[in-house]
Formats: sequence, structure tokens, C-alpha cells
Amino acid sequence: MTETLAQPVGEEKPGLELIKNRIQRILESLPPSHEPSTPPQGEAEQALRQMLREKGIYPVHLGARLSDFFNPPEKPPVFICGPAGTGKTHLAVAYLVREIQIWGGNSRIFIRSVDLFNKLRDSFRSSSGTPATEIIGNYSRYRFLIVDDLGTERDTPLVQEALYSIIDYRAGHRLPTIITSNFTLDRVGGHYGDFGERLASRISGMGEGLTLDGKDRRWQK
Repeated sequence: MTETLAQPVGEEKPGLELIKNRIQRILESLPPSHEPSTPPQGEAEQALRQMLREKGIYPVHLGARLSDFFNPPEKPPVFICGPAGTGKTHLAVAYLVREIQIWGGNSRIFIRSVDLFNKLRDSFRSSSGTPATEIIGNYSRYRFLIVDDLGTERDTPLVQEALYSIIDYRAGHRLPTIITSNFTLDRVGGHYGDFGERLASRISGMGEGLTLDGKDRRWQK
């Protein structure tokens, strides 16, 4: 004969709600945890965006992530070209964000070609600022460099030579570099005077290129 456990007289079988209440009272009676709390994700995102601002990234690109793109290359393309507004800068910044998230922001640089050429041109015109050799040396050796919108600047033979020196050094030392442009590499070869063909050849030899096409995304809702 099988025995059964009898319920105490006058006590009903606890329901789900009663059990939940008991568990809650037990949890409330426990001492607070002393484990260190991790910063809220919002704080990390704000810190990242501030770092990007300090690197000269425009607000429209602060949220750039590789997940914004369909199947982007795992290795950053060296040369990203295409019509205006197709996402070249956004993609380059997305690679910069990944680089910062892995290695930190030190020696990870973003500069528009207009600003780089102005720095170089000013250094050639004046002896009171940063010497051209120092500018060329710095941009040659940065651990990760993005030169954005190549071809929109006013150049001179001296500036063309300086740009070639930077790219030539980075190509020779295999330093990660991303260049964005509305130009194709063929057009780069014809645009930069005596250094054009050699510049295009160095860029081509540094790694894969990527062409973005389609409508101007800046006008899409």
C-alpha cells in the first residue's frame, strides 16, 4: 500500500503567487552585492562618440558601424571610391570605430585630404609652424590612417610629392590605410601630375579596393 504525504490541517497548498512572494522576501533579505558594476552601455557609447569628435568626425558619421553595411569586407579596403553620398566616409569611419574598440584611439587618425593638404601647404609657406618634414613623418607612421575625400583639395607639386612620400612609406611598412575618393584610381593617376601614376600604383599595391555605387544616400530618408 502506497503512502501519501498529508497536507497540514488548515493550510492550503501554496499557489504560484505565494511562492513568488516568498522568493521576493528572501531576495530582499539578502545583503547587497559588492561586485563592481560595469559602466552602462550608454556611457561607453558617449565616450566613443566624444573620441570620434576629437578626431574630426562630423556628427552625421558618429554612429557609423560595420553592421550598417551588407557584408562589408573583413579587412579594410585601402581605396574606397564611388559617387558622392554613397557611403564612402561612413564605411571608413565604421572601420575606424572597430579599430578603436579593439586597440584604443591612440595613433588612429582620420583627416580630410583638404585639411592634410592645407597643413602641408602652410608648412611650406611659413617657417613658424610645424615643419613639413614633421607632418610628413607623423602621417607616414600613424598606426591607422584614413585620408578622406582625396581629390577635392587644391594641390601643388610640393604637396603632391609630400602625399606620395606619406603613401610610399605606409605602403613599404604595411601600415593600415584607408583612402576615400570620388575618383577612380585611374583618375588619381592622371590628377596628381608627375606623381599621379606612382601614387596610384602604390595605393593599388597596398591592398584591395572597393567601389560603392547607387543613389546619393544623403538624400534618402
